[in-house]
Amino acid sequence: MAFPIDHDMHCHTCLSSCSGDAAQSVQALLEHARRCGYTLQCVTDHLWDSLVPGSSNWYAPQDIGHVKRNLPLPHDDQVRLVFGCETEFCGGTKLGLDPRNYDQFDFIVIPPNHFHMKDFVRPSTCDTEEKIADLFVERLEDISRLDLPWRKVGIAHMICGLIFTEGDPLRVYELVDEKRFRAVMGKYARFGAGIEINLASFFPGWQDHEDAVLRLYRLAKEEGCKFYLASDAHHPAELDLVPDRAPAVVEALGLTEDDRFILA
Repeated sequence: MAFPIDHDMHCHTCLSSCSGDAAQSVQALLEHARRCGYTLQCVTDHLWDSLVPGSSNWYAPQDIGHVKRNLPLPHDDQVRLVFGCETEFCGGTKLGLDPRNYDQFDFIVIPPNHFHMKDFVRPSTCDTEEKIADLFVERLEDISRLDLPWRKVGIAHMICGLIFTEGDPLRVYELVDEKRFRAVMGKYARFGAGIEINLASFFPGWQDHEDAVLRLYRLAKEEGCKFYLASDAHHPAELDLVPDRAPAVVEALGLTEDDRFILA
């Protein structure tokens, strides 16, 4: 069976500071999901838990009370609407969501590569493609050592232009150490975590760089990882990234229904 394009598991509303678009409401997400025939739509606004010290000024206002302004989520007979969050990871054990609040969310999205946040997520001294590639794998390894509710955890945007805005992201993907990457992907597969296929990262013409763009996804697949689709939409027009771009990506990766991450 083909990999189902019937879900969007990483999506923001106007409550995320990087959106702020009043048209990007929970109701708009639900209506789009219904039009596309989805069975699952996640709401994953940016979050930094006030119980966790060391927030950035940008993250601080986006606490649990803030993102819970979207509750209660509407019920729908076709679309399962899920309350999640995208929290931040800064290395070591510094996750922006306290373990005491894991149960507040049905899905927890963790990005390992928001390296545009210098001296918060990424040391400014990490400034070459080689250093970034090494730091990326190190962050994946760090996350894998956390005590997380893995069956409801997604590892966000494996490829992302934010990984190195001053350099060449494609070169970073090529430089990622295969042995270390395979080892940590094997751990995620055993844990039952989801690996995100973020369609916002698949820029027009990505097929011209297919080997670099798909390299990490192909390695993760070979290690038994399960995948989910995401628009990472911040504005209504971006919601179509899943139906527009996912078919080509899914075909290129050779994904089937057996490769899908199932959220309990």
